[in-house]
Amino acid sequence: MKKAVVILSAALCGIVLADEVVATTLLADGSTNTWTQADLQAALGLMNRMYWRDQETDAGRRKWHGDRIGQYVLPTGETNAVGREVFVRVDLYADGFVMTNRAVRARNSIIRDPEAAAKAAAEAKRQAEEARRAWEQANLPPDLAALRALQRLAGETNEVTVIVSP
Repeated sequence: MKKAVVILSAALCGIVLADEVVATTLLADGSTNTWTQADLQAALGLMNRMYWRDQETDAGRRKWHGDRIGQYVLPTGETNAVGREVFVRVDLYADGFVMTNRAVRARNSIIRDPEAAAKAAAEAKRQAEEARRAWEQANLPPDLAALRALQRLAGETNEVTVIVSP
C-alpha cells in the first residue's frame, strides 16, 4: 500500500521516477528502444559535451552549422602590449551562427600619432561595418539580414540628458 501511495504521489507531483520509461524510439532494425529519465539526461550530456568539443575546430563548426558563408576581420580599437593593433576575425555560418576569433596582427608596430591612429581605427571600423552590412543584405536571407540589422540597432547606445529643476 505504501509503495502505491508513493508512486501515486510522484505521478501527481509530476516527478518522473528514474526507472520509468519516458520515451521510446525505433532502432535501425525496427525494434523499440526505451529511454528513462536518466538515459535521456546522460545522452543529452554527451551531446552537449560533443557540441562544445566540435566548436573548437572549423570542421566541427561546419558539421553543426553548415558551411562558412562569410568571414571578415574587424579592428577592435585596442593595442596589445607591444603597440600592435588587435583585430577579431568573425566567421558567419549557413544557419546564422557567428564565431568570433581573437587574432593579433601588426599594421604599424610604432604608433607615431595616437590621435591620428585612433581616428584611422574608427574610420576603418566604420568602413568594415558598412561592408558587413552590405554583404549581409546581399548574401543573407532577408529574414536573417533584418534580424542582424535589429541586433545592430539594439547594440547602439543613446545618450539622454534629463534636467530636473525645483
